Amino acid sequence: MIRAFVAVNLEQSIRDRIGEAEKDFDIKGIKPVDPALIHVTMKFLGNVEESRVDEIAAALGKVKVPPFTARIRSIGGFPNARSPRVIWIGAEPGETFAEMNRQVEDALAGIGFEREGRFKPHVTIGRVKFPDPAQKQKLPLLFEKYRDFDAGAMRVDRLHLMKSTLSPKGPKYEALREISL
Repeated sequence: MIRAFVAVNLEQSIRDRIGEAEKDFDIKGIKPVDPALIHVTMKFLGNVEESRVDEIAAALGKVKVPPFTARIRSIGGFPNARSPRVIWIGAEPGETFAEMNRQVEDALAGIGFEREGRFKPHVTIGRVKFPDPAQKQKLPLLFEKYRDFDAGAMRVDRLHLMKSTLSPKGPKYEALREISL
């Protein structure tokens, strides 16, 4: 079994800009995501048999969203700015990412994967664990400061089927297949 997900991987220049912004969120109680690992998750698959990799990749080949320009911008928090559990940056255009997600869901439902619920295109840059109240009050101010943050634009013309290996040092991701749109 492998732990897998479908993603749009980001260009290095965008990851570098995100890494610079992440420095402001170096607050006790926040676990940052290594910029090298940042991506837009289109669907989390969970544990799957490694023998299904080709079947999954073939299903993803049915996704026919024309290549588009994506912009990674505006830092916020889920579920809200006052009590966030996740720090994220939006992925735009939201409608295009939503259509891609719909097609990914349709393609994978056809081979037995359950559909997920709501989809909000974003990249996760940190997880809020146990901040003290004073530090927690800093977050809405940082979200306001980075409301207009722009990590850049890139052409999206492929999806990646990714393998995630968890370890005490954090996850390691490996692209198993690249699927052109």
